[in-house]
Amino acid sequence: MDPKPLANPISTLTYDQMPDMDGNADCTKTHQILSSAHIATEIPVEILCIIMELAMPPTQHFLDSTVIARDNRSSRSCLLQTLRNNVMVCRYWYNVGISFLYRHVVVLQSKHLFALARAVSNNRSLGEIILSLHLQCYVSVSQMATVSMAVDSILAATPNLTKFTLVPIMKRQPFLSHEFLRLVALKQNTPSRITNLHFRINRTLKDTLNLVPTFTYLTAFHIDMIIGENDELPTEHLHLAFLEELHITWHAYRHDMNAFSALAEALSLPSLRRLLLTSQALEDGMVFEPLLRKFGHSLHFVSLIRPYMNDRYRFYDFRRPLPLTPLLSMCPDLRHLATDTSIPIRIPAHAHLTWVDLWAPRRLLDPSEQSAVTLMPHKEKVKLPSLRGVRLLDMSLFSFSGARTPLLIPPDMVGSTESVIWSYSSLDLRHDPGLLYRQEVNEVDDVLAESLEHRL
Repeated sequence: MDPKPLANPISTLTYDQMPDMDGNADCTKTHQILSSAHIATEIPVEILCIIMELAMPPTQHFLDSTVIARDNRSSRSCLLQTLRNNVMVCRYWYNVGISFLYRHVVVLQSKHLFALARAVSNNRSLGEIILSLHLQCYVSVSQMATVSMAVDSILAATPNLTKFTLVPIMKRQPFLSHEFLRLVALKQNTPSRITNLHFRINRTLKDTLNLVPTFTYLTAFHIDMIIGENDELPTEHLHLAFLEELHITWHAYRHDMNAFSALAEALSLPSLRRLLLTSQALEDGMVFEPLLRKFGHSLHFVSLIRPYMNDRYRFYDFRRPLPLTPLLSMCPDLRHLATDTSIPIRIPAHAHLTWVDLWAPRRLLDPSEQSAVTLMPHKEKVKLPSLRGVRLLDMSLFSFSGARTPLLIPPDMVGSTESVIWSYSSLDLRHDPGLLYRQEVNEVDDVLAESLEHRL
């Protein structure tokens, strides 16, 4: 089976990969164009677009992974520098290629956020190109005010922006997330433009949720919460009309049940379709039952993951099974379920469940045999009349790509005879039918060589 070569479905620029885009850079100099005409101007625009696409960095399916993003700076820097050089060949190449540089922007360092703010302020046409902005950088206490102002100035100059992801990393002081969110909420342009928000909440759940209604068009919300025994729980009604995805990561405490009951009571989410729950406490289904009882009827995707389970966990086979029977009964329209495995696998009957993703330790995977469904007995599969496939996910990927992996790499991404490979400096990944796993370096080289031979 010959893997198909990867195109770049998402063209993404990460500003911290550009050597001259530091905090003191004159951003207007970044796009000085060679004015002399030469044979390059005779290349058809269709061919030139392909050239620009091929110069783009690796596909960003794992954009949410700080580990992958930050571990691949060197290789991506070279690719982005090549793309930037292409854009500056001549005026014709600039007009075609500039959108490839600015269409999807990723900022992983605050100094590059400030550089971007100056660039779009000095050249409004650049801001009009930006369609999405992903901000995932460390924010110190002294930077909170200036970062929030820089974000607001960028959003004021990007009228075509449709997706803005804010993932501030409050180094060593996660309790400051609430204060930073308060500053962001007070800005003129930011609250109504944020679509994806990921915040760590440390004993400020009630106060933080009180700020969320300001973000009118929020479509995805991930909260990583630590709730103390004496913390105030949310009581005010919170209506998020456009929220499609809610991801809750929490640390197990005895009063979790009260917190989830309060969340279910306070939240109004008419558009919710995806619910991701990540915690060691998932074995106690009563904890998250209030959320499923309220929102389960509209859910199409549910993820239940205990993240600490990995290949080094000796007694993986003896883990308590997750409470799937009440889950599926409360989610009549569920299409895609992602969960970790307990052996033997037992999936309750469900009329509409189409895909099942099972996180499993590497030792249970057998890439050579493509045996993704062998862990699920036939008598279990017949209880799912709409089932199209079962896929195993390598648990060692979780630390890289997290619980959203099944959404980033959907199970129907490859056909029955296809494979896809991603190569990063810190990770080599392969997607076969029914199997998504880390691959050894020599295996990647062999497969890519076979793919190249096939193409020739």
